[in-house]
Amino acid sequence: MIATIVVTHHTLAESLIATAEFIVGPNPNLVGVGISQNEDVEAIRKRLLEMIKKFHKEGRNVLILTDMFGGTPSNIGFALYEPGKVEIVSGVNLPILLKLAGGCRESDKGLKEIAAEITEYGRKNIFTAAEFLDL
Repeated sequence: MIATIVVTHHTLAESLIATAEFIVGPNPNLVGVGISQNEDVEAIRKRLLEMIKKFHKEGRNVLILTDMFGGTPSNIGFALYEPGKVEIVSGVNLPILLKLAGGCRESDKGLKEIAAEITEYGRKNIFTAAEFLDL
């Protein structure tokens, strides 16, 4: 089993999780961390590291989802990467959270494979009106 930490700027993580849980119900394996403008980067890193340690003690690997590549949440997340134990996916969206809630995280796949699967799923769920409506 894996635990998922959504790390974003401001309150996006909490809003995404609340919306996903509105659709599919509560998920105790999903936590959010919003980063405010005035927070110390080292303090955030330490807080995430403590969360990761707690999940590892419970026998769970950790998937960190961040809002955008190159931003503070991603930069902190990438510094915590541990092959097979902590994986990072940058560019979280609602379809990714719903895919995880639908059992993807419970499969017999490894952390790296789950990360690849949800990344592809997130990409496949981005459309323009022209792609969908034009014949």
